[in-house]
Amino acid sequence: MNYLEKKLLPAVTLEEADSALSVAEALLESGLDVMEITFRTDATAEAIQAIVREFPEITIGAGTILHPDQIAIAMDAGAQFGLAPGFNERVVDEARKRDFPFIPGVMTSSEIEKALEKNLTFLKLFPADKLGGPDYIRSLQGPYGHTGVTFMPMGGIGLSNLSMYLELPVVQALGGSWMTPLKLIKNGEYGKIKELVSQSLAIVRSSISET
Repeated sequence: MNYLEKKLLPAVTLEEADSALSVAEALLESGLDVMEITFRTDATAEAIQAIVREFPEITIGAGTILHPDQIAIAMDAGAQFGLAPGFNERVVDEARKRDFPFIPGVMTSSEIEKALEKNLTFLKLFPADKLGGPDYIRSLQGPYGHTGVTFMPMGGIGLSNLSMYLELPVVQALGGSWMTPLKLIKNGEYGKIKELVSQSLAIVRSSISET
């Protein structure tokens, strides 16, 4: 997954599609060319369409996909991959039927094993912080490390704990809204978003150089 080579996925929730381009521009100017737009508002599909049209260099995912019919909506809007907070087999099967790259969410060993049964080895771990953070992920490495499973922790991730997650070999990337808080988007504070993204990328670079 080359689009996650920088190990960060900003999760963006937009109340109005008009702000989508400003957020996308802020990310690009900070050096990040990937983002997730969550299906939490009516503006999602329109926002994805606008970014795909104006910033084709950005790889864009559709997040919070809870129903199978949202797969088609995401694809029609131009999303290149999808994510979900949980493991819904109907959604997973629909994504596979449509050949749509999909990252389901898991919390438990049972859900991880359901994913492995479907040959899914890159999984969103949510809500990572509430589950126990890096310590919880370490506990999963023992029984599942040999399967090739890797995780993208989301939920409770921020500047203060990025490096702790990046130390773990089964963590492929990290996602969340800490780089693009809804409050900053609503206030048009895109300079602060650029600052958060730049700080996050610096932590990633530092963590990689230390390994």
